[in-house]
Amino acid sequence: MTTNIYAITDSHQESRNLSRLLSGIYNIEKDLNRPFLILDAGDLFKGIYDKDLSVNAYLKLKELLPQSEIVITLGNNDFGFKKSDFEYLKDTVKKFQNTGIKVVCANLSPKFVPEYEIIHINSEKILITGFCLNNSCAKKFGYELTPPEESFEKLIESINEEYDKIIVLNHHWYTYSKNLKDKFPQIDLIIGGHEHSPIEPDFERNIFYPYSFARSMCKITSEKIENIPADSLQFIPEFEIPIIEYEQKTKLKEPVIKRVLNLTKKYSDTCPLGTFISDKMKEAGETDIAFHSTGFTMYPLRLEDSPFITKYDIERVICASTSIEKIEITAKDLKKVFENAFLYRMLKDRGNSRFLQCSQNISITGQGNKKDNSYKILQITINGKNLFDQNQNLINPDQKFTCTIDRYIGAGEQGFEILKNIPKTTIIKNGKEIALNELFYEALKQAEKNFNGNSEYPSFKINEN
Repeated sequence: MTTNIYAITDSHQESRNLSRLLSGIYNIEKDLNRPFLILDAGDLFKGIYDKDLSVNAYLKLKELLPQSEIVITLGNNDFGFKKSDFEYLKDTVKKFQNTGIKVVCANLSPKFVPEYEIIHINSEKILITGFCLNNSCAKKFGYELTPPEESFEKLIESINEEYDKIIVLNHHWYTYSKNLKDKFPQIDLIIGGHEHSPIEPDFERNIFYPYSFARSMCKITSEKIENIPADSLQFIPEFEIPIIEYEQKTKLKEPVIKRVLNLTKKYSDTCPLGTFISDKMKEAGETDIAFHSTGFTMYPLRLEDSPFITKYDIERVICASTSIEKIEITAKDLKKVFENAFLYRMLKDRGNSRFLQCSQNISITGQGNKKDNSYKILQITINGKNLFDQNQNLINPDQKFTCTIDRYIGAGEQGFEILKNIPKTTIIKNGKEIALNELFYEALKQAEKNFNGNSEYPSFKINEN
């Protein structure tokens, strides 16, 4: 393409990173006096800094460089969890549209943003559309998100205008981007989002995923494609001053706890961070076991990062205020829970939103089939005792366990329908519900106070056959 393109995704209110990226774009483009594209593949919201900082950063760049063409698609977290979040999104869309920033999403029904835009830029007509994966947040507000392939086919058939190139902003797993390109080879470029783990550039298909949390941007020119880290770029005052003022006002970067544990994170595998949280849930609920949705943790707390943990570090790990609950579950139903959690275990090129992080007294033995990507649980072990016999049959299907869970999966989200109708007790401490983020903060304070010299926290175990 003859136009310079800058691609960003999943900034998640990491406004310092986003503002640094936009500063870098300004410094590159300010003297070129030529139209260029900025593409954002979604999830501008759900994070730490104030939402207005991210919104205002885009508005400021459009003001400073009116020759910029900015196109953003919707991410699953942009809808929010409360009605006020959703209203903020709709207000932001109007604000963007009034200043010439485009927002597109082709698979949203009913629609409050256009399905596509055709941008006339540097003697080319570029059709830009976007897709968002289906999610419960959109459903909560009466919206549905149809599959990208189905939506793209209908969209292309309906467009009568002429265009030279097609760009897709796909807020979806890499697997879906690959399938979309393979089915519709006329797509010239796909910018992907939603994947929080780094995705290798797919030069064969022209599919690129910038690093999440605005840690990098892809710069695409007619000569080359490069991934530019945010920390390699220089701030300009227009973007840096609001960030500094916010950090000083909120004391976001001031130390609050000494860092004593190495809590690394994996999105779709066991990890110390996930097990640490589940263990603390189990203690708070005084239950046999505990598990929670892997999606509640956004970032690791690595021991190597700094001697102290700041408020920013804690909120970057987990900003969810979801309460925890206690249930009693049979071995039969527990088996169904873990079968749902491990459903996508074999799909290594995408995250598994259904995966659960468990207390360390749980161990799972499983076996995968690469031919059909199926996965079978062979054994569940709790406190060293097996639930299955040698033929993978439950020894006692009616055996009961007390369990602490998060309210989100307890409501049947992410396919955990089996948990929806199980009676629940909200866990109360000092007269109030226990939120996951507060539980985590208190657990870190206790870890500092009771540190025994062992920095490596154990994960619950998965044995693969």
